Parts: sequence; C-alpha cells; structure tokens
Amino acid sequence: MFKFGEYSEDEARDIANYLKEVGMKVDIRTFTNGRLEVFNYLEGRMSELKGEIKENDFEDYERFINALRAILARGATAENFREMLRIELDPAINDKGRQVSEIFEGSLPEEERKIIIQNFVANMMDLSNISGAEYFVNMVLVRNKIQIGEEVCDRLDDPILRIFAHPEEGHEGHRLARTTKTLIFEQRAQVYIDEFSAIAAEEMMQFSVGR
Repeated sequence: MFKFGEYSEDEARDIANYLKEVGMKVDIRTFTNGRLEVFNYLEGRMSELKGEIKENDFEDYERFINALRAILARGATAENFREMLRIELDPAINDKGRQVSEIFEGSLPEEERKIIIQNFVANMMDLSNISGAEYFVNMVLVRNKIQIGEEVCDRLDDPILRIFAHPEEGHEGHRLARTTKTLIFEQRAQVYIDEFSAIAAEEMMQFSVGR
C-alpha cells in the first residue's frame, strides 16, 4: 500500500469512504502529532511599553483599551460584550460583515454586487483588524484578571499588556521581552490505498465511461 495523504481524522474518514465507493482498498492509520509553537512578545504595564513599540501601533492599542473602558463603564455583560466592543471600535462593522457575506454568497443582483465589491478589500481589512483587536482585548482581560460584569476598580488605569512581536523587530534581550513555548498535540490520520485496487478501480471507471 502507498500513502495517499495525511489529514484530520474527520477528513480522513470522508476521503476513505469516497475511495471505497470507487472500488479501492483503503487503510486509515491514526496517530498523535505533536508540535512546538514559540510565541515572542513584550509584556508590561501600558506606561512601560509606551515608547518601546512603534507609535502608530501603540496608538491602536490605546484605542482598543479606551474602547474596553467605555463599554465596561456602560455596563457591558458577558452576553453583549463582544457586540458592544465591535461597534465601539467600528460602528459600521456589522454592515461591512454583511456586505462581505453577500459577496461570498453570490446572492446580489449584478448592479448591487458591482457597488459593494468596490469596498470588498477595505471591508475585509477592517474585519481582520477588529478580529485582532478582540484578541488583544481578551488578553488584556486575562492578564489583568478582569471578569466581565465585576468591579474593575483601577485595573485599567495602567493595565498589563501583552504585545506579540517578531524576532526581526529587534526586541531580543529587551527587559520586557518574554517567550512562551506551547506543545500542541492533535490527532491525525494517514490514508493508504492498495496499489492493485487503485489500478483496478481506474480500469473499471474507464470501462464504465467507454460504455
């Protein structure tokens, strides 16, 4: 038998079922795959990080923190927190998401599609930026031990921030530089097919087409 490919367990089962339907003899071999992921970042108080990263980037992080403060002050709950944050950061974000979905669905009349597609790339960038902001804000909540709905007190006056950095940015050896190594395990599956059954299945398909 020779290796057809490596997939997640669900994908492997689907592929194996298809191959069996066309007459091939298939074997699935599962195994646990481990990989090491390394994350480099700067971590410290907001006041400490100011001046240590690019000014434009820091202004973005300030905007995210200000949005977090604003929605918590307005009584955000665990149920509406994400929606309030997204709208606070970009009041038009839901419309942008809807327009992107309509493009992918292909359900718009041609004239409307031409109008919306002009803003497609910009909308996709905005959605990506909001997703990054959400991740950053959630990390702020974790690092500062803030639960949505509880009293924040002074924990957002000068919060602890974690800002991911690339090695080429030159922060190695910086007093605020940190590295986290995470070992991730996942179930994988290799699909093998029998050479002779594969040849036989191909011949059967050609014969069927010829008829």
